[in-house]
Amino acid sequence: MKNKYFESSSKELKNIYDLDIYQDILLGREDRVLLYADISDMTNLEFHVISGTLEIFGYENQPSILLSQLLDSIDYSCKYAEIGGKQEYFDYVSNELSDFRRINDITFPILINNNRVWIRLNSFPTKKNPSIVAIYMNDVTYDMNLIELNYEKAHKDSLTMLFNKYTLDHHYGLRYQRENFHAIYMDIDNLKKVNDIDGHATGNAFIKAFAELLREYETEYDRFYRIGGDEFVGMFFRPENEIKQMAEEILQRTKQIQVPRSKKTITVSIGITQATIKDDVIRKADDLLYKVKKSGKNAYAYEIET
Repeated sequence: MKNKYFESSSKELKNIYDLDIYQDILLGREDRVLLYADISDMTNLEFHVISGTLEIFGYENQPSILLSQLLDSIDYSCKYAEIGGKQEYFDYVSNELSDFRRINDITFPILINNNRVWIRLNSFPTKKNPSIVAIYMNDVTYDMNLIELNYEKAHKDSLTMLFNKYTLDHHYGLRYQRENFHAIYMDIDNLKKVNDIDGHATGNAFIKAFAELLREYETEYDRFYRIGGDEFVGMFFRPENEIKQMAEEILQRTKQIQVPRSKKTITVSIGITQATIKDDVIRKADDLLYKVKKSGKNAYAYEIET
């Protein structure tokens, strides 16, 4: 009895409004493609078009699309992949798209001919034949561009666009067990004097320039985070000699930073802990930074965690 109103509604729509319940109501959205797939054999799984056209997502006007083709189109320049990791993001989307034994709802971006489209994919196995899955693919680009922008703002520092403390905590929980983990705690020396004498605009200019310097050393997993006014933390996964060389370069290059309206030279103090026990590593790097500050600043201290 769940469809007992279908026939009467169909007649009313046709007679009163001249609308076809299938073409105008159920299949009437131009931003949606309805498909089906036979999941009895997951090899080269293919989604077959029932209504709509794959052209709305940037594909050719074709009768079907392979799951592998969809996965190959994923845009890994999106902020979710940047923040969570490209491989982790691919694994998440791939696992979700391949799990057809339940009702599914996933949103992801694709990139075709340099045009990015966000797809929301809903799927569910049909009750009469669970090996046949119904699939809805909607274009949700407008909404997701706004959501992605807010997602980025929540994870990045607005002045420097480095990751913030919230993201540091998130990444620490995900990555602290990786090999060659180093926590790097940095503090710009005497920035308060710059703010007091030359103004906060000049201080912010130094902070932004310093952040640009740090960004040159970043990779997908090696990242710096701004956690306070003049405080920065790095989580890096490189051998000891590379970390020490980087610290030396940052010390020298920081002294070369120049900004308009100021003739001052800034320096930086750095504490570095190589994680072995992996117990409160960032605090230990902060303790080393404090020792550098007390002993004269403009230097780095390196210790292996004990």
